[in-house]
Amino acid sequence: MNRHYLSAIAAVLVALLLRYLLNPVLGNQGPYLILTLPIVVAAMYGGLGPALLATALGTLIGTYLFIERGAGLHDVLQPENVTRILIFVAIGVAVGLMGVQLRRSRMALAEKIQQLHASNRAKDNAMAVLSHEIRNPLSAIYSAHRVLDRAPDDEKRVVWANEIIGRQVAQLKRMADDLLDLSGLMRGNATASLPVELRQVLQQALEQSAPLYAKKGHRLDAELGAVAAVVTGDAQRLVQVFANLLTNAAKYTDPGGTIALTVEPRGASQVAVSIQDNGVGLPPGSVGELFEPFVQAPGAASNAEGGLGLGLAIVRKIVQAHGGEVTAESPGLGLGSRFTVSLPLAAPSP
Repeated sequence: MNRHYLSAIAAVLVALLLRYLLNPVLGNQGPYLILTLPIVVAAMYGGLGPALLATALGTLIGTYLFIERGAGLHDVLQPENVTRILIFVAIGVAVGLMGVQLRRSRMALAEKIQQLHASNRAKDNAMAVLSHEIRNPLSAIYSAHRVLDRAPDDEKRVVWANEIIGRQVAQLKRMADDLLDLSGLMRGNATASLPVELRQVLQQALEQSAPLYAKKGHRLDAELGAVAAVVTGDAQRLVQVFANLLTNAAKYTDPGGTIALTVEPRGASQVAVSIQDNGVGLPPGSVGELFEPFVQAPGAASNAEGGLGLGLAIVRKIVQAHGGEVTAESPGLGLGSRFTVSLPLAAPSP
């Protein structure tokens, strides 16, 4: 039996014991007064079911012990006794219904508190990640500035320092762009709603990520499907999604690794794009937080590209804005991972 029902029974027994002890004082007066207490307790902590159980038990046992004993059924059916029973049952049902609302409110409040705690942790994590990631390029820029300050006429050092400053400023710009991008998506900025040929989107994403694949010597197998798939949305946003996922797969896969991109229909209304790699993989339990802002995947600390951990959060927001879903799965660390984007197909033209 559910523990809430057991608690309701225990509360009724305690109330009956208290009523029995007070019986020399109360007699037959107020036979159900104290028995309303277990109904309140059962309703607050168990909801409607336990409250109704406490009401039924209180009615039966209270009637037997404090009204019927020493009297016949005729006395129990007296109008005043019937009225007492009906009032007690009505109070029990009303308290049970109020208990349901109270319990829902308590659960909603507990959920809000958990969300606030999670938000607070995310804020602390965001500040830590942001300060760390900004400090690195700023330190490099400062070092380059010191070199320029000490040897302004040394051409080689000037070129070296200029290259460092250019790379680090570009990195800072990428971070700022990601922050602005996520901020716009969080505010629900509308995306375009135009027919988009998915194969063209994927080809552009492959072109954007090709230099990184060539640099790391990865093998990329792309199966774009035999039948053209048309979705509704913003082509550039979708290119951003798949370029991000392809780039992540390359970044977190050791040189010479293999990445596979496949397109498969899911029934007549959806299409799924999967990107599978044999890279660092994901530890158990990490998938749930992977798409949250400022959460970096395993191996991010050792990744030379750096970043704020906003890429996957942006991916999820864009995919959701297109009515789709993005998921991640991995057998474990060192065993690779797979990201799958499911999108609804555009309605066929009349």
